[in-house]
Amino acid sequence: MPQEEYIREFDGKILGIVKTEVNGDRVAIDFPSRRVLGYYRKQQDCTTDFFGVILGRGDFVVSLIYKEKNK
Repeated sequence: MPQEEYIREFDGKILGIVKTEVNGDRVAIDFPSRRVLGYYRKQQDCTTDFFGVILGRGDFVVSLIYKEKNK
């Protein structure tokens, strides 16, 4: 069963959601628009944007949420 983790600012305001699938893949979701920002694919060990463009090795989907906030 997928798990959801809410990413919050210091004051408690929700910035986004990271959904972790059973296979270890993760999805970064903007809040409140629910727009998908990017993915972490565990098997390939890389983070991609919404369109599948590889952004780097490893899992940094949370940074996609903070990047969206700072636009």
